[in-house]
Amino acid sequence: TILDAVFELANDLENKWSRFLPDSEVMLLNNNPDVPHQVSDATLRLVSEMKLGFELTQGLFSGKVLGELIETGFATSRSNPENVTSWKANEKSSADLSDVEIDIAAKTVTIPRGVAIDAGGIGKGLAADLMSDYAMQLGAMGVAVFAGGDVAIKGMSADADGWKVDISDPENPTEFIASVALSRGGLATSSPMGWKIDKAHHIIDPRTLKSSTSNVIQATVIAQNATQAEV
Repeated sequence: TILDAVFELANDLENKWSRFLPDSEVMLLNNNPDVPHQVSDATLRLVSEMKLGFELTQGLFSGKVLGELIETGFATSRSNPENVTSWKANEKSSADLSDVEIDIAAKTVTIPRGVAIDAGGIGKGLAADLMSDYAMQLGAMGVAVFAGGDVAIKGMSADADGWKVDISDPENPTEFIASVALSRGGLATSSPMGWKIDKAHHIIDPRTLKSSTSNVIQATVIAQNATQAEV
């Protein structure tokens, strides 16, 4: 069925992009810097979107925060404590995502030393976009993919009002504080309240390489697609 095929795609993307799996394409790139490595079309797209995000945000979307995430205590997967991020090539440098090289023809990516790509939020958004695209290619009339705070919508909704997307309360994720109706595009919601260890949280400011000190406790963005909303 379409749902089974989309679920299989989600698992495939997880295996390619997870920073908690040492043999994922993402971590093989991170732990073998300065060497071109052939990757899947999906990972080429991921890295391209990351580089675009870096350019559009003038560096606020960065490839320099994984080391800080690990040092702050966010190395272990919340869903499976046996999976731990191991960035063996961790070192300081002046390089960033703009220095990551992509060869579309050869399907290779080269990560410079000091840079680590982390699918993290943008991976959720892009996965939702790819899953919704795939469902439509397989014959769905309309689809809404919900992926951990990210939503991608394509095609027709069940009624003329669009798909209802509820926004969680950052202090109580089981409750909702608002809802929006979307007929297309993407939505992303993020909060420092979602994953905290002591006083630190998982949203790292690349300007300070520390947990962000912003007084914003949650943000929801609607954009052309979920990938752009995440950026």
